[in-house]
Amino acid sequence: MRRARRLLLTLLLLVVALGPGLAGAQQKTLRARFIRSAIPADPGWRGWRLAPAIEVQLGPQVMAEPWQLTPSITRLTVKAVHNGTWVAFLLAWKDATRNAAMQTDTFRDAVALMVPVGRAASITMGAPKERVLILHWKADWQEDVDKGFQDVAQLYPHAWLDWYPFAPGEPPYDVRGWTNPEARRYLTGWVLGNPRSQPDKRTSVEEQVAEGYGTLTTNERQSAVGKGVYTNGEWRVVIARPFAAGDPNDPAWGPGKTVPVAFAAWDGGAGEIGGRKSLSDWVAVRLSPAGR
Repeated sequence: MRRARRLLLTLLLLVVALGPGLAGAQQKTLRARFIRSAIPADPGWRGWRLAPAIEVQLGPQVMAEPWQLTPSITRLTVKAVHNGTWVAFLLAWKDATRNAAMQTDTFRDAVALMVPVGRAASITMGAPKERVLILHWKADWQEDVDKGFQDVAQLYPHAWLDWYPFAPGEPPYDVRGWTNPEARRYLTGWVLGNPRSQPDKRTSVEEQVAEGYGTLTTNERQSAVGKGVYTNGEWRVVIARPFAAGDPNDPAWGPGKTVPVAFAAWDGGAGEIGGRKSLSDWVAVRLSPAGR
């Protein structure tokens, strides 16, 4: 009985929070045009001008705690293209502040898209035996790629002491040059394979898989690429991935197909992290046949 009342309360909160917006909105179909060239992971690429755009409405995440009843980001402008091998999305949204660091009391801006691995999946980050692939772009990872790994010296520039045993050189250290395994063992996140702790990031997008809330896991194989640029109060982010990467978690997508894709966004300046986010319902993405 208590569980039923809790579920009812959650649904009521969802209706109240969404109002006449996302709950009653019909998302448009996004057409991913076929192009005959490589697709650069560049938000400023001229080819994006020819791609049709749609506005995707985002609503509060109120299905799993911690809820977000008043999300900061309520819409994304989305474009998509493919060349028969790769598919790429351009996501743009307004954000008053650029947040590109993860510290004890500050969070980063981020955006993600989700696509079923099979033919369909629950919008709730999948469900048991309904796996989803999530491509998650993170502003702090973009900072690592653009400026080098943001370590203690960068995140806390007024720190007066930082010392690691067996580390070459003097503080402030550049951990990317550490080859001595005795030095690396003191960076436990790096040694244990935590993706966030890797100092030599090649991309700002992390591939993740899930089968419902609480199951989010870094995908063993990472094939996605991306890039985000913040200009004049707006983020523009490209997320791209091969249709088929030889991965058991490849989605059932490709030229000529129509697939459901969902989106989520986080405003770090508004304290959004993890489940505190805004998200969309499934959006139909129509992938033009190759050659058209």
